[in-house]
Amino acid sequence: MGKVKKAKHTILVCDGKKCCRYNEEAKDCFKMLLEESGLTDCCSVGKMKCQGMCKKAPVVYLPVYDVYKKEVGKKKAKKIFEEYIV
Repeated sequence: MGKVKKAKHTILVCDGKKCCRYNEEAKDCFKMLLEESGLTDCCSVGKMKCQGMCKKAPVVYLPVYDVYKKEVGKKKAKKIFEEYIV
């Protein structure tokens, strides 16, 4: 994933010790949805350091809305995308 490119919307996925075990599905889903929607120029997926919410892994943060979402899998990632990005 590397550096986060400057974008209107950034979806940050926790890359802490526990979250990184479970976050691959959510990251892949967000990337796929961005590509399908043609939003890769204005939106990006990045990683963030541990947020201390390990019991609710994986955690996603939407900085534009200052919202944390917990226990994000593929189904929840789609809901988040529809509610906040599209």
